[in-house]
Amino acid sequence: MNNVKPVFRIGLGGWEHEVFDRAFYPRPLMDSGEKLAFYSRFFPTVEARQTFWDSDLTAADAAAWAEAVQESPGFTFCIKLHSSCTHVRSLRPEVTRNIRGLLAGLARRNRLGSLLIQFPYAFTNTSSNRFHVVKLAEIFSGFPLHAEFRHESWNFPGLLAFLREQSIGLAASDIPRIKHYMPFLTGMAGSSAYVRLHGRNEKGWLLNAYDAKYDYLYNARETREIERRLSALSPRAEHITVIANNATGGKSLPIAFQLLAAVRGGRPVPIPAATLALFPHLRSIATTEESLLLGGDPLRRAM
Repeated sequence: MNNVKPVFRIGLGGWEHEVFDRAFYPRPLMDSGEKLAFYSRFFPTVEARQTFWDSDLTAADAAAWAEAVQESPGFTFCIKLHSSCTHVRSLRPEVTRNIRGLLAGLARRNRLGSLLIQFPYAFTNTSSNRFHVVKLAEIFSGFPLHAEFRHESWNFPGLLAFLREQSIGLAASDIPRIKHYMPFLTGMAGSSAYVRLHGRNEKGWLLNAYDAKYDYLYNARETREIERRLSALSPRAEHITVIANNATGGKSLPIAFQLLAAVRGGRPVPIPAATLALFPHLRSIATTEESLLLGGDPLRRAM
């Protein structure tokens, strides 16, 4: 059993959601680099969403991102694999080459968290799909990898062994308890854990409506449940990455800040004024305005 406390990296699924302009950032019209620099003062990691849609991002973008967070030691990027590789199951050389360049650029600067391979519900546990997972592991070998499966057919006894053989970690997802969807698993296929919080809006998931899917505010009981799940992972993990992805209405912000405070033993955490204005219940875990004005350093790494 691992007797060393894991390093928690808690962050959000993306830093450029439009709602964050009023729910998180201090002023309008900030460019992407300014937003990222501000974001990195409060969270130690982020899941880059743009890599899921844009196949033209390269090592040059990695350099720009790293420069934006230069004042935040230890800050890491989790890269979401391009949709063509996971949802279309196409492995175009120009796409995979750009992704490897981006990953290598971040790794050289010690800014790489993991490559997230998120498969859709339609990606079921078949021999051809297992072979596709193997191919992805080969293409991106040498980088930390985590795979998220949505269909329950992947919840079979040999899953963790299969992932270990490919040097892929499991990404567990918190979603509504809907038939045929993958349940939340606390098993690990490596020394690091990856948890994604999507909210529990059952109707939104059944309708497959994007905004409705992620329109969910975790209540106090559910937050404690998630804390217990993280505690179950802690004795076995060296690193635990937690990404709040329920971004509709900025609702990923409360759960992320609450978990930051929890892994710090309940100590207050810095929270931007815009977030406190929208979610005033967070004031009970926020550092005082005076400490922020006096230069109190935001959390870089939670233990």
